[in-house]
Amino acid sequence: MKSVFRILTFFIFGLCFLSGCIKELNPDNNGYVAKPILWAILNTDSALVLEISGNKGMDDKDFLETTIMDMFLYEDGILVDQLKNQVIQSDSQSYQFLYKPKASKLYTLKLTNQAQEIQGSTYTPSTSAKPDEMILTQGDNAQLKYTLSDDLSHVDYYQFSVEIYNFGTLTDTATNDTLNKAYIFTRKFDKFEEPSLSFNFLGFNTIETYTYPISDHLFNGKKKTFLFALQNPVSPIFYRPRVILGKIPVSDKLVCTKQFLLVKCRKISSDYYKFIISANEAPAIFGTPFYQPTNVYTNVVGGLGLLGASTERSDTVWIKK
Repeated sequence: MKSVFRILTFFIFGLCFLSGCIKELNPDNNGYVAKPILWAILNTDSALVLEISGNKGMDDKDFLETTIMDMFLYEDGILVDQLKNQVIQSDSQSYQFLYKPKASKLYTLKLTNQAQEIQGSTYTPSTSAKPDEMILTQGDNAQLKYTLSDDLSHVDYYQFSVEIYNFGTLTDTATNDTLNKAYIFTRKFDKFEEPSLSFNFLGFNTIETYTYPISDHLFNGKKKTFLFALQNPVSPIFYRPRVILGKIPVSDKLVCTKQFLLVKCRKISSDYYKFIISANEAPAIFGTPFYQPTNVYTNVVGGLGLLGASTERSDTVWIKK
């Protein structure tokens, strides 16, 4: 019995001695250096706006050092615009190029100084052609059909945005007073079983909702019809709750005199498509314990971010004139 007690005493003493030798593990950034994050989508309808910020490490002190860089924009290898002596730091900043990109061109953006070079390239899609067919069916089962033919000369990716615009007279339901004779009410198209993606990009104040991006590999050289089906009929009357007074609901009533759909079809570059797909998958994987980490796509060398491109076509479909 004494021998057993003696062994236990030595064992406990040994544990206490070893615990005093264990060092607490402190987080270490392993020499991490904050990288610049670049965001730019080339659009043939506007000049290029470059958004830059800096990502941080494990400590608040891991910030992007303020630096001076020259910025160059190339079209098919030829310099078309430049910004000299631009200050870059961790906070989000915007840089405006004057050059307006063109369709079906290769663009390269370079940021350089004596210490480093950051660059990315993207190919702008061809101009969006008029749809082969666009049909609107009204009523309780209203549907919008949008038919496109595959362009065999390019591998294109598509996104759609559909908005309903309602114009009419806005009145107060409590007093029946006219508040506005030319009121405009806009809402996103109510899609049925159509996956959507909402995003708020760096430096942009508006949040836009587009349908899930589609690769033209689905076309296989043929026509493809995209169907948007309303869950509810397109009503000419809308109510907007305002204030509840004395438990009596008070709202504004909009009686529409005009209604139309604005359909936007975007062709997006391969880089843009890969970014959206990976960015959409990254937050989705945490809903289950069985997942693989997803790296968000970047085509920027020497930093992080995206240089993408798009061309856009808008069509108007009248519901009520």
